[in-house]
Amino acid sequence: MKIAVLGDRDTALGFKLAGAHEVYSFDTTPLEVERLKNKVDELVGREDIGIILITEGLAQKIELPDVTFPIILQVPDKSGTNYGEESIKEIVRRAIGVELKR
Repeated sequence: MKIAVLGDRDTALGFKLAGAHEVYSFDTTPLEVERLKNKVDELVGREDIGIILITEGLAQKIELPDVTFPIILQVPDKSGTNYGEESIKEIVRRAIGVELKR
């Protein structure tokens, strides 16, 4: 299974250097947001994609599909997280289906 990353230019570059399988960068212009929506739909429809990582800032610009596979996780970008630690734990717990120790 492949990991796809959707993020701003800097975050995308970091994941590309880290070895992510497929990396796409977007900005927040209306045309790019539309391109982002289309890319998410494309990736969700592919059987070889297991995880989609999308930066929180971009995820707030679109409505993420409610799917169980591939797993879609929001990750902080270079600005940091918009969520507190407890919210991140809850997101991870729901994504992987286990209870995290506190």
